[in-house]
Amino acid sequence: IFAIRSLANQGYLSEALSLCNEAIASYKLSSGLYFLRASILQEQDKSSEAIASLKQAIYIDPDYIIGHFALGNLFIRQGNAKNAKRYFNNALDLLGGCANDDILPESEGLSVKYIREIILSNMQTQHTK
Repeated sequence: IFAIRSLANQGYLSEALSLCNEAIASYKLSSGLYFLRASILQEQDKSSEAIASLKQAIYIDPDYIIGHFALGNLFIRQGNAKNAKRYFNNALDLLGGCANDDILPESEGLSVKYIREIILSNMQTQHTK
């Protein structure tokens, strides 16, 4: 995963995507790999493919908080408040079982409290539109 992320961070998105797809072929049940693939696809402006990859991550692990969070954010960018709200609510429900200072895997070091604040802010913004 580190090599894939490193390639993506250096801007080698197609190479990173290829490596990620190879890794997924070997580790089909790794929600983190599907999340990483979605991040790369998002960088390539392939939102619908990114959404599909995130849905696969959540299918593998229904309690994958960062997957729900990322889906909510993607749907907000697409202007789909209904789906965004659904995934944000899922994330909030799952965050209820975490301590505020917990750091979620794949969250780039964001605390549970901060992620919750982002979700609530995004949901509030959607309601005022």
